Amino acid sequence: MAARTATQRLPLRPSASVLLRPARTFPPIPRRAFISLPGNPQQSLVATRTLPYRHEPLYELIADVDSYSAFVPYCSQSKVTKWSAPDSSGRSWPTLADLQVGWGGFDETFTSRLLCVPGVSVEARSGGSALGGPAQDASAVFKTLETVWYLTPIARQSATPSTEVKLTIKYQFVNPLYAALSAAVSDKIAALMIEAFEKRVHYKLGAQQRL
Repeated sequence: MAARTATQRLPLRPSASVLLRPARTFPPIPRRAFISLPGNPQQSLVATRTLPYRHEPLYELIADVDSYSAFVPYCSQSKVTKWSAPDSSGRSWPTLADLQVGWGGFDETFTSRLLCVPGVSVEARSGGSALGGPAQDASAVFKTLETVWYLTPIARQSATPSTEVKLTIKYQFVNPLYAALSAAVSDKIAALMIEAFEKRVHYKLGAQQRL
């Protein structure tokens, strides 16, 4: 029987084209954040009501900032801390107030600067950085917070006077996470506030008309 001869296989040498070929690269796998937060733009809410009252007594109720804690939703305390000099009629109007507001786990007391245009509007702004005010005026929750009540008398042929009450709220949170957490209730705040004001008006002024 013929003996079998083992054959050794020598390793193949790569060709020059293989050696010079660049290594294949793959694009990086995109990573998705576990929590994706939205942006943090300024938001604006608007609500209006037409009430069967003259604008002067309505304005008096809006300018009575000390009473806000009695009817404004989410406001637990309200205190005017500074008043304007008397105007031509001898009346002073609030220019600075401390408000304690809380909802959805937030609870904060902050300073609000007030601008009263008698019979027309009451504007309240908070946030020291936005107003150029002192650091203690800054809010830990709101970067800016602006609330404007605006009254427009409506001319009608009937003897009953009426006034359009417009409430505008503009705000921006310090942290986008606050905006995400409050999204479920923030769009309802203006409507809740003006509905509460409407009830206050009927309670105060309606009682006077029945006298």
